[in-house]
Amino acid sequence: MKAPLDSAMKSITYAVLMIGALGTLAVMAYAGQSLESLVSGFTLWALAPFATFAAACALARSRVLTIGALVAVILATLFAAFIYIDAFFIHIHSTSALVFIFIPLYQLVVAVILLIIAFITRRFHVTPTI
Repeated sequence: MKAPLDSAMKSITYAVLMIGALGTLAVMAYAGQSLESLVSGFTLWALAPFATFAAACALARSRVLTIGALVAVILATLFAAFIYIDAFFIHIHSTSALVFIFIPLYQLVVAVILLIIAFITRRFHVTPTI
């Protein structure tokens, strides 16, 4: 039986993921100057880390991994928000759109590592029978 704390942490993780994904979409629409700009491969690329983090959170069975996923998601979302705000509202430059290539790459590296750890610990997790 799952502890209520684990379920709450997973819910918070999913909520932060949704905020990060929606924020990314909003900045992409702002950068493209229309909602039509969201119909591209860059949108899938920018959202891929959030989907990978969600999969890692869903696979997490231990409290330590659930907390790790929550911390990683919060840090990745704050990092992306800071960089997007800086690139599009503070230090505006013609190459600002490159953040949509590199920030998801950095996030995806962390998300894949977390997903691999979640998958490995899930495979070797021993559930007590008593």
